[in-house]
Amino acid sequence: MGLDWNALENAMRASVIRHAREVIEDHPEHTFYAIALHGVPTEPAETIEMPVLAMNSEEAYARDHREAGALSALEDPRIEDLDTELEEISGYYSERWDCSGWHWCAMELAGEEAASIWQRGLSEMIAKDGWSETIRTYYALMVRVIQDVTAELAVGKNQALIGFVADDDHAETLLKRCLTPEQLEQHFPDLVTAEREPASS
Repeated sequence: MGLDWNALENAMRASVIRHAREVIEDHPEHTFYAIALHGVPTEPAETIEMPVLAMNSEEAYARDHREAGALSALEDPRIEDLDTELEEISGYYSERWDCSGWHWCAMELAGEEAASIWQRGLSEMIAKDGWSETIRTYYALMVRVIQDVTAELAVGKNQALIGFVADDDHAETLLKRCLTPEQLEQHFPDLVTAEREPASS
């Protein structure tokens, strides 16, 4: 019978929404700035892992990195200005956008039994269509899920929320697929500038 891609997409979307809403509702004083799906290995294998969900808020980022900066200052007396130290690195490859280091960084989307069912289905698709075709379909599915979820959650004080799918091998490509041109320009102007430079040279 094979994997029902629509069922997987609907199940993933429902799980992401449920987990994200729980975090937001449990922290009404926080303004959430980003949500991401990540943790899917990109090396060919017999199956594909389910992604994990990550979220971060302005308040959690400021607190976590101020604490980290304070520890660094204790270890290195040359660090005198914590605010300057925290803002030194910006852009997509900064700690602000590293979803593996966010305050909520690895929320499981499915229980062990459900995950094993989906993974068996993905294994069947790999055997049938090959790794490359299956992983492309899977990533396209995750992009749709994160776009739908972000549109639903980006309301009220969280209206500036952005969402993306992250991995180490296709980071910028995935970011550009997930975000609007306006969001890219606002949050990652360095990537937009780098893309324009070859055309103008």
